Amino acid sequence: MTLLMPWSMPWCSEPAAGNTIEMLTVLSAVSCWSFTIQIWTFARALTGALLDSRDLTTREGGET
Repeated sequence: MTLLMPWSMPWCSEPAAGNTIEMLTVLSAVSCWSFTIQIWTFARALTGALLDSRDLTTREGGET
């Protein structure tokens, strides 16, 4: 089973059009969520560095 298979949708007379719209909607949502998580993680690292006055270029073990 793939995402490009025509799925049966009783309310849609053309299954390919509905399937394409649904696939694009799901892929857009996943892409947006992934981008949001990446930005949120980056923002937390910057906020933590600012509040703790840490240098982000040093390693966790104290190595330079």
